[in-house]
Order: sequence, then C-alpha cells, then structure tokens
Amino acid sequence: MNCPNCGTTNNYDFKFCIKCGQTLERANTPLNQSIVNEKVLADQPVQVQQPLQSTPTVNIYQHSTTNINSATINFIKYIISFLLKPFETYKQNESKLENVKNGLILSGIVAGILMIVNFLTAMISSIFVKTMDYSTFKYKTEFDLSGLKNLDYLSLIVKNLLIYFCIILAIAVVYYLGALVVKKSINFIKVLSISASSIIPYVIIGNIASLILGKIWNPLLIVATVIGIVYSVIIFVLLISDNINFEEKDMTVYFHLVCMSILSTAGYYTYMKIFTSGITNQISDYLEMFK
Repeated sequence: MNCPNCGTTNNYDFKFCIKCGQTLERANTPLNQSIVNEKVLADQPVQVQQPLQSTPTVNIYQHSTTNINSATINFIKYIISFLLKPFETYKQNESKLENVKNGLILSGIVAGILMIVNFLTAMISSIFVKTMDYSTFKYKTEFDLSGLKNLDYLSLIVKNLLIYFCIILAIAVVYYLGALVVKKSINFIKVLSISASSIIPYVIIGNIASLILGKIWNPLLIVATVIGIVYSVIIFVLLISDNINFEEKDMTVYFHLVCMSILSTAGYYTYMKIFTSGITNQISDYLEMFK
C-alpha cells in the first residue's frame, strides 16, 4: 500500500512507512478486503471434496421373489428327505413346523400335489380312451382331445384342493380333540404338520409312483398304492405316539383305535354320500332323456 505522507509503496503487512516512518492505516476497501480473503484462504488447509457414494438400491420385488423361491425349495427338500428318513427329518424340523405359517404352507403343498396328480390323471383318462374292438374282442386305446371339453376344471382344481386340505385338517382335529379328552397337551399346528407330513409317502408312492408302475404292469399300481398307504399310517402312528405319551402301551393302542375308527367312519360316510349322490345324478340324467 502507498504511504499517505510521502507516497512510498509499502508492503501490506508493514505498520510504518519504510521511508518517512508514517503510521500506515489499512483502509477497509473492497480491494483490501479481497486481499485479506485471499490470504486467509491461502493459510487454510485445502479440503478435497469426497465424491458422493451412491446408495445401493434394493429391489424389494426381487428380494421377495428370492425368499419365496427359497422357501419352496426348502419344502421340496423336506418332502424328499421325509420320504427317505421320515422320523429323523421331522425331528430336525420339528421346531419350524410348530409355526402356524409353516404348518399351513406344508398342508397346502401336500394338498396341492394331490390335486395336481388327480387333475393330470383325469386329463390323461379323458384323452386316452379305451374302447372294445369287437373284431378281436380286445381293448384298444384311442387318442382323442375332444374329451378335455367335458372336464369340470373348477371341480378338479378348487374342489379337490379343498377336499384334500380338509382331509389333512380332519385328521389333525380328531387327534387333537382326542388328546384333550385324555388330558394330553399338544400343539394343534404340530398335529397338523404331522398329519401333512405323514401323507407324503402316500402322495409320492401311492399316487405318483403307482401311476408310472401301472403303465409297466397293472398289478404294480395296486402294490404301490398299498405300500404308500401303509407307510403313511406307520409314520403317522409313530410320530403321534412320540408326542402323545401314555404310561401304558395298551392306552396308546386304544387311543389310535378310537381316533382311526372315527376317521374311517366319517370318511366312509362322506365318500358313500358323495358316491351315491354322483350315481343318483347320473340316473336322473338318464331319466331326463326319456321325458
């Protein structure tokens, strides 16, 4: 800055003039203020601005789909493992199957598989029609897609799904109420899971495998069906007996005898009612043709 007395140019930091000794006063001018700002900025450490890190986006739909697929795979693994080692597999997953959600899902999956097998069987039966060849007096199989039009798809899908689920539920209800009568404490969802799990051998062996074996040799269909039923009953009795303990073994026998008698009687009555109703409807349809 210039000295106001002699005009000598001095550095900005000098308080007195180097020539005449005059006191130098710093005027707060825009120019001086900018110099001060530049000096202050120069003395401050340089801060490097970090680049903004983008937040990873989460696809909720994909995450949800992954969970659903994972759950489905786990249930399929459980079904396969249960068929090979039923008692050990159930014990390993016992705590999970006491959960209401898992118990209902397992029951729905088993009922769904039964429905699908029944649905496919009905479709195959309607497509491949057996007719008598009177020239040779032998049955011959004809391929006819027109039979698919006569299928009641709503009944085959929705009605059968509800029927199979109600069967699983009925078994659980009867045994749960039986346990309450004999004053034995057991979780209802646990009984439902045992009921659904025990039907797995019947589904795999008595339904799916029997259809395949029946194409090889017809008597194998009956053998596979019987094996599936017996296997399922044995597993169910063992799992229930392991959770509903009696001090006397005879009481265990009586308990299963009463519960299975109730289920068999109710099942037979329901089946005969549906079967008789179906026959009655067919007879009515035939009578309508002659009116």
